[in-house]
Amino acid sequence: MKSVCLLSGGLDSLVSLALAKKETEVLLALTFDYGQRSFRDEKESSSKIASHYGVHHKIVKIDWLGEITKTALVDKKKTVPSVTEKEIDTKPDLLHNNAKLVWVPNRNAVFVNIAASFAESLGADQIVAGFNSEEAATFPDNSLQFVNCVNSLFRVSTFSKPRLISYVQSYNKGGIVNTGIKMKVPFELLYSCYNSSKDGRMCGTCESCVRLKMAFKGTGNFELIKDRFVEGI
Repeated sequence: MKSVCLLSGGLDSLVSLALAKKETEVLLALTFDYGQRSFRDEKESSSKIASHYGVHHKIVKIDWLGEITKTALVDKKKTVPSVTEKEIDTKPDLLHNNAKLVWVPNRNAVFVNIAASFAESLGADQIVAGFNSEEAATFPDNSLQFVNCVNSLFRVSTFSKPRLISYVQSYNKGGIVNTGIKMKVPFELLYSCYNSSKDGRMCGTCESCVRLKMAFKGTGNFELIKDRFVEGI
């Protein structure tokens, strides 16, 4: 099996690349630049991760996607919403509202369709993404339903019919951390923050950061990632 992997530099894509590398021949890792405020850090992180695994890495610029969205991930005049660990556990309505503030129109569908073009060109059998059950609860384009719908499309939109898969589809973040620990992935290289870094450290208060902290705390491994956050707690 041959794979093309989506690589943002975050926890999910890091562990997914490690799994793909173990199970398949990874031909290419793709990182997308749509003007997101964290792109510089994502680029640095994903480049180091790809190098660690000996995988060819390509940056794909899609400026138009940033131009048509008003999301806080792109518009620096807006503030990326913050959230607490308690709110993640108890306030689903707040999470859904925050999701609207960081939503990029059709983003994952754009990503996987571009990846499918590369996969067909390179002769890859599958496209690997880091979709998981925890984020699918808030973001439908992380769900198994999304994956199944995309694969129905690929069966008629491509000749070679590469499949979109996620090795961590049924996992929550804690399960992804535990899998990464077993595989000895380089957690020190990841970047899972919606904001740009401060001295190389993640903000610690956006939803992506808080979910990352909760996952490492919940598995008893927070010391592995503690120093990567601004406040370190």
